[in-house]
Amino acid sequence: MPISHARFRRGALLCAALTLTFPLPAADAPAAAPAQPPRTPVVAAPARAWEFAEDGVVFDSQFPAARLSECTRLGPGAYALTSEPENRPINPSPWFAFRVRAERPRPVSIRINTATARLRYVPKVSVDGRRWITLPAEAFVRGEREDEGTIRIDVGPEPLWVAAQEIVSGEDLDSWGRSLESLPFVARREIGRSVGRRALHALDIDATASGAASGCVVIIGRQHPPEVTGSLALMRFVETVVAETPLARRFRARFAVLVVPLVNPDGVAGGHWRHNLNGVDTNRDWDRFDQPETRAVRDAVRAVRETRRPVLHLDFHSTFSDVFYTQTDDKPMQPAGFTKAWLEGLATRVPSYAIKRTPNANPTQATSHHWAHREFGIPAITYELGDNTDRALLQTVAAAAAESMIEQLLALVPETPAR
Repeated sequence: MPISHARFRRGALLCAALTLTFPLPAADAPAAAPAQPPRTPVVAAPARAWEFAEDGVVFDSQFPAARLSECTRLGPGAYALTSEPENRPINPSPWFAFRVRAERPRPVSIRINTATARLRYVPKVSVDGRRWITLPAEAFVRGEREDEGTIRIDVGPEPLWVAAQEIVSGEDLDSWGRSLESLPFVARREIGRSVGRRALHALDIDATASGAASGCVVIIGRQHPPEVTGSLALMRFVETVVAETPLARRFRARFAVLVVPLVNPDGVAGGHWRHNLNGVDTNRDWDRFDQPETRAVRDAVRAVRETRRPVLHLDFHSTFSDVFYTQTDDKPMQPAGFTKAWLEGLATRVPSYAIKRTPNANPTQATSHHWAHREFGIPAITYELGDNTDRALLQTVAAAAAESMIEQLLALVPETPAR
């Protein structure tokens, strides 16, 4: 039974938790990477409309973060849509995003195919591109093949957005950054350009007296375009750090924070499954630094050492379930004991939250958190959020994680450490 457009409108208004205020898994668990065949060229998804006059139905992919490779009519009110990756080989997180409308209200059946990659995400829908709900079971059925599923919905003259996850675009993240820039202790600056010449922006959060900072926390995100829950958690985490609370003010008096919320702006804008515009996974480029995005972030982080010592590196991602990829506790690092104490503090704040930690003593992948640990001898953590983690819980946990971080750094880092 199709779900109605009107029900989407009512449901969207109830989903304040999903309001944007401002692949198989990401596979960041350390493991030896097998030899890969040569990369194919990057293929952009078309920004176009598909009109089916017989039914009075139009599909389009003419907005940022859209991805729809092909759309064909199977019969009256029935359509087949395909999302192809930007290039191969790829660790598949099949992203799709499109709009659909009809001249008159009518039901439609939409078969989605993700080109031999497992259909990872349960589709989300929105009447305005900002407030999203997950399709209920009666409106989305997985196919016999793992790369197919069918959506049955009612559409009408107003466009309906359909996407793998709620869309957090580059424009959304830029708007969020500009809103924080209004705070007296936050500055926003360009640190480089992407392959496609899009600006890479950093936020400098610094309320410390000149020369008095105990250290700097580095926070980065969105290396992989579909990993929306990572962005949602990053924003809530940073908002807790800049909040007007006694704990946050104590932290800001001693620590600076460098935030790069969007490392792969071309991939997000192009609706990529994983890679940048060169067809490269940026989170496997933190040894060679062949890509302008990783070079820019590396240089910005290294520049921190000119005025203060990095004390923590956090990289926000998404995968099937929440997990923290860390070093083992016996690895030499400063501040010693941070990771264990941080996660224990998080468990105390959210007792019902099951913390999964995956430490690795001998990393082999060229990820940002392995690089940061080697470069600075600090705790460096990939903070993964589940694709389907309840969004209200995600907000609660991200805020609690920020508060626990603040408490542990205040306790473990001397006020005037040697650089």
